[in-house]
Formats: sequence, structure tokens, C-alpha cells
Amino acid sequence: MRLHNLFLSLCICALVATLSAQSSRPGTWRTEYLPGSSRLSLESLRTLVVPAASGPALSAAVEDLCHVFERCTGVALEVQTAGANRPKYAIYLGDSGGSRSQLQNDAFMIHRQGTRVFVAGDGEGGVLNGVYALCQELLGARWYWAGDLGLELIGSPRGKFPEGRWHEEPAYVMRTFYPMNGEFGRRNRLVRHFEFNHALAQVFTPALYEAEPEVFSEVYGRRRKPKGNGGYDPQPDFTEPRAVEIAAKAALAAFEKNPEARSFSLSINDNVLFDDSEATRRVIEPVEYFRGRPNYTDLVFGFMNQVAEQVFEQGGAWTTPAGEPRYLTALAYYWTEQSPSFPLHPRVMPVLTSDRAQWHDPDYRAQDKALIQRWADSGAERLATWDYYFGAPYVYPRQFNQWITESLKYMSANGVSVFFSQLPSSWGLDGCKAWLAAELLWNPNRDAAALLDEYYTHFFGAAAVPLRAFYEQAEAHRNANEGKAEWIKFYEDEFGIELFDAARLRELRELIESGKALLADDPRRLARVEVVSEAFRLTELFAQYHATRARLVANGLDVLSERNEGMPNALRKQLSDFIDARAAFDTFSQQLLEDPIHARLGSFTRYSKLDPVAFGLAAMAQAGVEIPADDYLEYAAVAEVAQLWGGDDGAFHSKLSNVDLQHEAAASKPRNFLGPDLPKVSGWHLDFRPAEHLAVGTVSADQGIRVKGADVFSIFRDIPVISGQRYLLDASMAYQISPDNRSQVRVSWTDQNGDSLTRDTLFRCPTGSSDGVRRVVLPIQAPEQARTMRLRFFISRQYEGDFLDLHSVDFGTIEK
Repeated sequence: MRLHNLFLSLCICALVATLSAQSSRPGTWRTEYLPGSSRLSLESLRTLVVPAASGPALSAAVEDLCHVFERCTGVALEVQTAGANRPKYAIYLGDSGGSRSQLQNDAFMIHRQGTRVFVAGDGEGGVLNGVYALCQELLGARWYWAGDLGLELIGSPRGKFPEGRWHEEPAYVMRTFYPMNGEFGRRNRLVRHFEFNHALAQVFTPALYEAEPEVFSEVYGRRRKPKGNGGYDPQPDFTEPRAVEIAAKAALAAFEKNPEARSFSLSINDNVLFDDSEATRRVIEPVEYFRGRPNYTDLVFGFMNQVAEQVFEQGGAWTTPAGEPRYLTALAYYWTEQSPSFPLHPRVMPVLTSDRAQWHDPDYRAQDKALIQRWADSGAERLATWDYYFGAPYVYPRQFNQWITESLKYMSANGVSVFFSQLPSSWGLDGCKAWLAAELLWNPNRDAAALLDEYYTHFFGAAAVPLRAFYEQAEAHRNANEGKAEWIKFYEDEFGIELFDAARLRELRELIESGKALLADDPRRLARVEVVSEAFRLTELFAQYHATRARLVANGLDVLSERNEGMPNALRKQLSDFIDARAAFDTFSQQLLEDPIHARLGSFTRYSKLDPVAFGLAAMAQAGVEIPADDYLEYAAVAEVAQLWGGDDGAFHSKLSNVDLQHEAAASKPRNFLGPDLPKVSGWHLDFRPAEHLAVGTVSADQGIRVKGADVFSIFRDIPVISGQRYLLDASMAYQISPDNRSQVRVSWTDQNGDSLTRDTLFRCPTGSSDGVRRVVLPIQAPEQARTMRLRFFISRQYEGDFLDLHSVDFGTIEK
């Protein structure tokens, strides 16, 4: 009896082991040795049999497999197209070998029958995933970065082909880093199945406006004809029943035209130009706020539910011909981030937008986790996320591997299975960010610490310790110093470089240099460290660029102040230092961007930067400091304006009325039901995004404009100008500026036809306090063909305690 029980127990254990070998693996392939079987040597394999109709992605994967296989085993596989001939000692792609299996979501299955290895998959995508699983787990291939420099073969290839079935399905069925749609994405099994970008401008078109204007929004009391632009066209009127019918008809037509499409996007346009008519007011009031912004989730997702009813219940468009479920996708974005107060239609796929690099802020992290849970309970059958893993255009190491690891695991555990992120990677500054995230998207329960150990050990070799310290110290510094969470904080903010002070940059440079010293006999890994070094050199040069600019502006403000606190004699050198630092940055960046591995950093170098030279020249002229014409040939016109103004009190002739920004007697009133109350200031216009804490008032005694709590706010006016004429702007202001707050003076020029000529940022309030009222003087020359100048005081991202007080603004000509 005991022997019988022992035999039964052994049988059960064997069965459990066999089933375990067929289940999804947690990490590496489970090797199961079957007694009595003949093991298959990798070096005995000779042929790779591919499907007759392989697409370009699978064909490229076949090339990668052959390349890696030959490097690891010395065997050049012969590639054959599948046919009647069934060679032995072969790997068969897209062939299950007669085994029955149900594969979905790009899953794959690999198993051996004698001398034949079969790689089956859910479509060609599943087969491709199986090919790269062989490359990684069987042969040790890793594509840590894009390009040939990113390939590393780790460990020793297995001598024998593992036994047992290997069936694996990704945790996230869509794994997309935009714009990584090339080799790196394919080799790291990134894939895109669903579409959900801003799309309503493609449905509610200019032609539709001509026929049915009533389905378009009234914004500030009037309807505007759309231009077919998802960034600037207002949203449709979500309360209009006909808008529901039009959206449903567009979705059904798209599914009919492309039967295999699994989604249709009805995501809002990329703005907050929502209808503000009485019908919308009734839906929105009482106004609620989420993350400081009006909550329009119920308005937008109520519309989505109605469209889904017509598309699925009435239209029957539930699945593709292959049986894949279809979805209507919608971004839970900006004013629609909050979860709805009602259940969602199961085939509405909300796309949760969040910058989870901001999880360094514990309050935001807890709030975001709770938000994910609420959306998971909303009734949606599938949840998606749109994250912001940027690299470029950040010019410093934006590291947050800790939050990538934690957020991907948390979202997967709470029902999120579709992932998209913008990640234009700067490989030297981003390091392993893309590779680590790709691994965790496949299986978020992987040991991230072990993955990081693997990356640094194999990719940087003897330099693993200092290079790991470089990235991890940058990450720790960002976590400790970035402060309160905000939407994609410091995005396209050149002042964001202030996050890293000179001492920290020196410490990071020392780590890179120590890594180089350890790799004298390892040219391939040294080349990788050189990529890091070159990218970080751009960081250092821009930090110097910004530091010289900040010193010039700070001293210029002091020189122009009534307190005469500045150092006029230092201005000339400060101006020269800035011009030299900018030239060094520009020269190096042009050289750097010639190397494709650094190409994405071009997004930082291309966007407009604050040029303080005109302001510095005005401060020099005010203080009577000589302005040598030969030193500033590029700025000869504005230098002349500054000298004329500084040398003659009568040279300036004002062209503006209401210089002191006097408020009209009429009571302040809101633009619409979102508020706030706005003063009326003759000659000036106010434009803004409503925000929970936005307040606009006087500076003192019914004059001046004070702005607090702004998301985006503009004070502007249009001024007629004469082409080539000399002008001067003279403004007085006080301010409190947090990091990431952009409070600027901008000018834009148009010709007689209203066409844009140029746009310039002439001044930006420095981070910190103005410590009283400051004077900003800007010499200007109108461009050729200019007829109108728009003067704009632009304010964005005011944090608690921030403000801008605009005391006075004068603008006029400078005449000899």
C-alpha cells in the first residue's frame, strides 16, 4: 500500500512538472529533462524554415536570428521557405508541428519533436516574439540600445535545446514607445494594436461644418470654422445628439473600410476649447476640479457611451472577422483625467494619461494609484495608458527607473493591458530606460534589480560600477529635487537645467571619466561610454549657457532698478561670456547631431531659446557702459536702439495709451461659467485656460494686472508697426517664480496679409522672487515687411505662492 502511494505521488509530481513546463515562464526558459529522450544539440541544427508569406518584420527577425545563431554556434543556418520537404535538424517558424494550442495576444509556443523545433504564434506577431525569445533565452542576445552598438551577447549559449513546451503571453498586449517603430522596437518585441491619438478633428471636419454647424462648439459665444487640425480645432458639442450619430457613423464606416481594425479613436482634440453654451453649462455645473483643472470627464465619456451604444448594440460591430474584439478609444486627458461618475460601456477603452515620472511626489503617486483603481472599476473591458517617458527634449538625464518598475507592475495588477509612451530616446542620457521598460511590459513581475544588474554588468563591463552610479545618482537627484508633481514637469523648459547645479554635474562627469579609464582594453564598451560622455557634454555646455545667461539677466535687472544695486562694469563681460557659451553649445550640438545615436537631442536644440542680449544691451545703455559695435554685429540694430535710448532722454516716443493699465469702472465679470471674474483693461486682452485657483485682479488702486494660480494665461495687444522701425518696450513688474513656471515677454510679427513672420521670447522672469518691482527694457527693431506686432505677457504653470504683477507697460519709437 505504501509503495502504491509512493508511486502515485511520483506520478503526480511528474504531471505537475510537465504542466509547469507548458505554462507561461516567469523569466528564463524552464529546462525539463525527460528521461529516455535524446537531447538536441544546438550545433546540430542546420535549417531555418520560414512561412511562404513572411512580412518585412518577420523577415528582419529571421536575419537577426541567423546572425546571432552563427555568432554563438559557428553554424550558418540555411533559410528555406516552408513546403512539402520537411528537413530534420531544423527550426520551423509559424508551424506548431501538429500540436494543438490556443494562442492569443501575440503569444508564442516553442517545443521540440525529435530533431525539429517548432515556433508557433498568434499570427506573425506571435511568431516574431518567439524568434526573439530564442535569440534572448537560447543564445543570450540583448539589444540594450538601438543600432549595432546596442547588441551584446551575454553568457554562454546552451549546448542542448531545452525540453518541454514553452508558451508565453505578454502582460501588456500593446507595448509602444513612440517613435521607436524600427529595429529597437522589433527586437524588443514592441507592438501597436490600437489607435487612440487626438482624432475628433478628423471626424468633425470643415466640410461637415458647412453642412451642420450646430454640432460644433460655441466657444466664448461663437462658433469657429474648424481647419482640420487636431491641435487647434475646438471640440464638437458633446451635448448635441447629432454629434453622437456622426461619430458613430464615422466609426462604423472605418470598421467597414478596414475590417481588421481593432479600434477607432474618438479622443478629444489636443486643447480645452470645449463648448460653453447653456446646454454644456447645465451638464458641467456645479463645476468640479481634478488636479487643479475643470472636470469634463462625465461630459466626454457620456458622449462615448452613447456612441458605443450605436456602434455595438445597434451597429453590431463587436468583432473583427478574425474574432478580435473592437473598441472605441478615448484619451482620459487633461480635463478628462478624473474617473466617471457612471459605468462605462465595456467597449469604450479609456486611455489614462499620466506622467508617472512624477511618482517621486508621494501625494501624486497615491492619488494616481487611486485613480487607476477607479478607472479599473468603471466597467471598461480593457484599460490603456499613455505615459511620458521622455528622454529628449530633456537635455539632462531624466532617470526614473524606480517609478517605471513600480507603475508598470501596479497598472498590470489593476487591469491596464495596453501601453503607449512617448520616448524619443537619447541613448546616452536615457541609458537602459527603454530596454528595462520593454522587459517589464512583457512581464512586470520580473526582478527589476536583476535586470539592472544584468544591463550594467554586460553593457559596460569593467565600467559597470561608475556608470551605474552615474545614472542612479542622476535619478536620486531628480527624485529629491524636482518637487511637487506637475504635468510632464519641465517639458520643453530650458530653465529645467537648473535642476542640476554645477557641483552635481561635476560629480556626474567624474563618474563618466572614471568609467572611461577602466575600459582602455575594451574598445566596444568604451565606445558606449563615449556616447554617454558626448550626450552629457551637451548637458554641461547648456548648463554653462544658462548660467551665463542667468548672471547677465540678474545683473541687468539690478542695474535697471531704481535701487542701483547692479554692477554696470560687469555687464560687458557677462554679455561676452553668454555669447561665447552659446556659441560653444551651438558648435558642439551641430557636431553631436551628425551621429544618429544622438539624433533625438535635436528636439532640444531646435526649440526657441531665450535670448537676453537685447535686455543686456539696454542695461548697458542705461548705465552708460560703452557698446562696441564690432563686438555685437549680429545685434547692431538693437544695439543702436539701446544707445539712442540711453544717450537721449527725449529719444523715446510712446505709442500706447493706458500705460499704467487702468481698469475700467465696469464691474469685473467672468468670460463664461468657468470663471474667474476678469477686469476690463482698455487696450488689452486676456486669454487663458480656466483653472481652479486662477485669480486676476489689480496691483493697486484699480490699476495694474495681478495673475495668480494660472495654468496658461496671456495679457496681450496688437500694435501697428512700420517695417524696419526702431522701437522700445519698457515694462515694470514684480513676480514670484517657482521652478517650471514660465512667465515671459513674447513678441510676434505679421505682414500686411496677416501672415506670420517671426516669433521671439525677449525676456523670462528668473526663478525666485523679484524682491520688489523690476524694470524690463527691451530695444526692438521691426522685421522687414512687418505691419503688426503682438505683444504678449505669457504666464504658464504658476505654483502655490507664485504671482505676476504687471505694473505698467509702455511701447514706442526711438528717434534720433
